[in-house]
Amino acid sequence: MISGKTLLPILMGAALGAAGWMSRKGGDSTSGLERQLEIAEEQLILLEQENAALRAMADGGFKIEVPAEMIAKVEKDYGVKFLGSPVFHRTSSEELALRIEAALESKFGPQGMEDRQEAYRWIGWLGEEDVLLEQLVAVRSVGANAWFDESTSEVWLTERFDLKNITDQATMMRLLVRILLSQHFPVPNEYPGDDAARVREALHAGAASGAETRYYATSALGMGFLPKNDSSTTTRLMLTLSDFVKGLSFFSATAGKQFTDTLYAKGADHLMQVMRNPPAHTLGLVSIDKAANSGNDALAEIPDEIYLEESAGYLGLLLWFSQFGEVEKAEQLAQAWRGDRYVLFADGESSSALVWELNFQHAAVADEFLTIAKQVCEKRQDTRYLGVRRLSATKVRFYNTATPLTAERLATED
Repeated sequence: MISGKTLLPILMGAALGAAGWMSRKGGDSTSGLERQLEIAEEQLILLEQENAALRAMADGGFKIEVPAEMIAKVEKDYGVKFLGSPVFHRTSSEELALRIEAALESKFGPQGMEDRQEAYRWIGWLGEEDVLLEQLVAVRSVGANAWFDESTSEVWLTERFDLKNITDQATMMRLLVRILLSQHFPVPNEYPGDDAARVREALHAGAASGAETRYYATSALGMGFLPKNDSSTTTRLMLTLSDFVKGLSFFSATAGKQFTDTLYAKGADHLMQVMRNPPAHTLGLVSIDKAANSGNDALAEIPDEIYLEESAGYLGLLLWFSQFGEVEKAEQLAQAWRGDRYVLFADGESSSALVWELNFQHAAVADEFLTIAKQVCEKRQDTRYLGVRRLSATKVRFYNTATPLTAERLATED
């Protein structure tokens, strides 16, 4: 097979030759050369991806043998058996990102990711330059040597994964727990909504991270091994992510792990019981007693075509408040969440509007939201029409529309 380094001069030469031929034929040599160079670069990228995939196959094939003692350890620790043999595949690092992207788009359905991109921007979670799909793929793939596909309960390992390394052995323990939990508590056939889906992810990822941490602790006691703290890649990635996407990622790593570690310490039965009956909202992972009386109120009827209807939940509200003050205060305010719904709908011929209604436990928190939202509305200097309205002592409405007529309706109608 021709290497990438060898192929590039060949493709470049072909491009130059083609451009010269076009010039002799009377065409635009400059534009022809640029197009041929673009084609050459595209072909080189495809070749490099193909070579990487072939290297991954040669290194480990499409199967990997999992040590029986690891499987037995996971089953013992969590008190349940695997319902089927854990499945692992090999792939290239480049291919991994493409698989993750396809899985995310499939999870949210046609236009699901695009609708969220727009809704998140109108709420204020994303900036104009933030691309939601790209950031979600990056946070799962950059620097990763493995990825768990929740839709199939299978794992994809890159060419960098090597079970001879203790770090990868710890990763294997985490992945085995993800497979075990997914086999017993699979993804619901009907999508439960973003907030409930984030609860499930936090529970499963948190429990799996606990197994990984315990493996490191055992290794440190047995042979003095500690994982290398090389966070340069992660640090660079975090600098490029929106605070919203970072917040989603940290929630599983912090709240999810803390919650499941507490349950695990009480015994596997406690953890499995919660897995069978998980909290309905993200608030339930930080304050179960408060979440018991929380729910999502239905919005007033939207006469226009609805693109997306969702709940931000405690987590979404926390990430909204966090933009405007200290994290501790944002957490206190967000814990007063008692339900919310937002709707992205058609507004005008080619644009959309968003209305977000929230219920709070205390009128004082509704006051805080109103104050911040009014400041947000005043600072916006674009062509959108933003506003906020109090519907009751503890209920507020925030809206971001493309037309003044829709804004007027949301400002006056109940």
